[in-house]
Amino acid sequence: MLVATLTHIPRLLRYSFLPVADGAYSRFSWQRLLVMLLFWPLFAGYLLITGLFLWLDHCFFPQFRKVEVRAPVFVLGIPRSGTTFLHRLLAGDQERFTTMTLWELIFAPSITQRALWRGLGTLDRLIGKPAQRLLGWIENKIFSGLDGVHSTRLHDPEEDYLALIPVLQCFLLVLPFGDPRFLDLSRFDDAASAQQKSRLLRFYRGLIQRHLYVHGVDKIFLSKNPSFTPMLNTLASGFSDARFIACVRNPNQAVPSQVSSILVGARLFSGHVDTGWWRTHLMDMLAYYYQHLMRHLPALLQAHSVVRMEQLAADPQQHIEQLYRAFGLTPSHTYQHWLQAEADKARHYRSGHQYQGHRLGISADALFTQFNFVYQQLGYEAAE
Repeated sequence: MLVATLTHIPRLLRYSFLPVADGAYSRFSWQRLLVMLLFWPLFAGYLLITGLFLWLDHCFFPQFRKVEVRAPVFVLGIPRSGTTFLHRLLAGDQERFTTMTLWELIFAPSITQRALWRGLGTLDRLIGKPAQRLLGWIENKIFSGLDGVHSTRLHDPEEDYLALIPVLQCFLLVLPFGDPRFLDLSRFDDAASAQQKSRLLRFYRGLIQRHLYVHGVDKIFLSKNPSFTPMLNTLASGFSDARFIACVRNPNQAVPSQVSSILVGARLFSGHVDTGWWRTHLMDMLAYYYQHLMRHLPALLQAHSVVRMEQLAADPQQHIEQLYRAFGLTPSHTYQHWLQAEADKARHYRSGHQYQGHRLGISADALFTQFNFVYQQLGYEAAE
């Protein structure tokens, strides 16, 4: 599958450096030219290095292919609907779950890379941790500016669709390239061929097997990816004993929040951002997400639950305990105490992400027209 990635490079180069009419960046921008000149060496290097180390795993750690992925838990749903909060609450049960962290996704999706980095970390500790201190400083400088939109650090649990970048199956690649083909991923179950689905499942299962090989084959793998919502049926077919948790939120808040957060990234890659292009495509995408969840989630044979962000934020501990009961799990006393402390913190949390729908061109009438079925079926009140 990594070889297939190379066939897309010419198209990605065209969308990177030429103003293409059907792309997100249809006007020339000096900022975009400079950013992409800096981005491409990093991106190409990442593809080559990651592909090499994933291949080396088959040479040095071939046993990972025998690891069984038992009853994984997938947190998906509508973007900006509390999936990150729910994911990190569940990930706190470290005796039961294991999930990928940001540093593993970016720098070490392979077993070989993790062994290498941990070896370097040991050497760094022996000489007083200078590299760790420098990395911590760089980390805070880079990520602190994103705290209002999506707070994260290298050792935080993160969305493992980032590990699908080497095979170009990560929706966020639409940000640097502006290629509308990445929008097809937002309708994966309906748009992808059987061959594409099979390749994706094979690659993704290999990533999970590697992770369990390192962190414990007895652990339950926990994934959080709103971008997996359009892959719901594909995941269900590939992991027959999986459990699914779908997070939902009133479109009045979820839609403008998603458009606003994506525009933050779009402005980084171009000095000329067509807000209308992003608004139109993202609203279509989110309408499909709601529709796909409501149509297919109840039909799955696997265990599944739906969590409303509004209720989760009000009483997170109660909802986590309900999920455990639904999946036949029993939280340990240690985890319950930790969960209670996190729930107390959450009551005082206020998001720093500020957005106003009307400034993004998202009117109450537009929301009602496109998401009326959500208001009716989920009982949310329409915007006024």
